[in-house]
Formats: sequence, structure tokens, C-alpha cells
Amino acid sequence: MDHGAVLRNLAVRSGLGALGVIYFALGIVSARVALLGARRLEEGIPGALRFLLDRPNGPWILGAVVAGLGAIAVVHCIEAATGRRGAATRIGLAVNGVGYATLAWAAGRLLLHLGRGGGSLERAGLAWLLGEAWGPAALEIVAVAVAAGGLWELYQGVAGRLPFRRNVLPRRLAQMLAGVSRFGLVARGLVLCALGYFLARAAEELDPARVRSMGGALRAFSQTALGPVFTGVIAFGLAAYGVHLWTLMLLKRRV
Repeated sequence: MDHGAVLRNLAVRSGLGALGVIYFALGIVSARVALLGARRLEEGIPGALRFLLDRPNGPWILGAVVAGLGAIAVVHCIEAATGRRGAATRIGLAVNGVGYATLAWAAGRLLLHLGRGGGSLERAGLAWLLGEAWGPAALEIVAVAVAAGGLWELYQGVAGRLPFRRNVLPRRLAQMLAGVSRFGLVARGLVLCALGYFLARAAEELDPARVRSMGGALRAFSQTALGPVFTGVIAFGLAAYGVHLWTLMLLKRRV
């Protein structure tokens, strides 16, 4: 038995489970804000993490999330640095690894009551990036990559290209999970496309304030002609994306 492969598999699946918990909580919090007008609640990922911490046994839940995200971050960063895959794949692994590590850090800070400050640090980093000669072009590349990821997930959701084993489940349960997963992929794909759009606007206008978080993208949806109802639908879709990640954790053959 390859113990390294077993540990890697466990780390990646635990990370998918942790990310699923965050997205499920994000969907609940965003739906409450959009449909019930709960303006006092934090939005976006910070609101989701706070929601988890405030549940019964919240510190244990958030601690497990930190552990899962940390595990998958370590795996992706190691594979990006030492793997034998192509350059594009290794760059993707590195970006994912940094993203998971950032989420784990945000959750850990909240768990340990270390306060905030991440938002101001991100804004300072964006301001520095846009002040460099190569910065706007780099941000536009990131914007295209984010939007492309959104379009890919939209395609997966619409076409039903789901990478998990449905033949091991009862037919009705498999159909239900497939429907939930497709809904979640479409919703997250739309949010990623919106995030890519805002990144591109920031690069074109050299204005870091144009960049939106996931909560900011949902707020922007609510200010369109479609209004809070559409935002609520997207919020439920993000919760469905969390279920999709749990499905991958349990049923995807290779992770």
C-alpha cells in the first residue's frame, strides 16, 4: 500500500469537505441577507465563517474546517512545487493552494479571536499591484482566469458533466444529487464570472475599489433589475455547491 497516496487522498477529500461546509454556510447567510433583509449579518466568506463559529460546537466545526483547508493547501502547494505535471497545471495548483491557505488563515484568525485586518491588507496589495507597470496586465490575466473558471463551471452545470460515480447510488438519489450539483455549479459559475468582471474593471480603471468579494458580487446581483429574489436563488445555489463538494468528497474516484 502506498501510504503517501492514502494520506494525499485523505487530505484532499477532507479539504473538499471543509470547503463544502463553507459554501453551504455562505449560501444560508447570503439567502438570509437577500430574502429576509438581515442587514446586521456579515456577508460573504467572513459571514459564513462567523455563522459556523456561532453554531453549537462551533469552535470544533471551524477547527475541522481549518484542518481540512490546511491539509488540501499543503498538498496542492507541494504538488505545484515538485509535481511532474505541465506548467499550466502546476500554476493552477499553486493558485488553489494559496487560496485554500488564505481561507484557512481567515478561519483560524476568527477561531483564535485574533481580530480582522485581512480586508485592508488585500486592498493595500491591490493598490501596490496596480501601481506597478505590469500590475494591470497581471490582474487582467487573473480576471480572465477567474471568468474562464466560471464559464467552465457553467458548462459543467448546464451539460451535466459531473465527475462523480453515480452508479454506486440508488437511481433516485443519484438523480437528486446530480440536480443539486448542477444547480450549484451554475450558481457558482455566475458568481465567478461576476468576480472576473470586477477584476477586469479594476485593472482597466486602476481602481482597487472595483474589486468585489463574493459577498460584494451577491450585493451587485441584488442591485440589478432581477433584485433580491435572483440573489436569493444564487445564494441557495451556493449552498447546493457545498453539497456538490461533499458529493465529490465521497464519490469522486480520483481527487
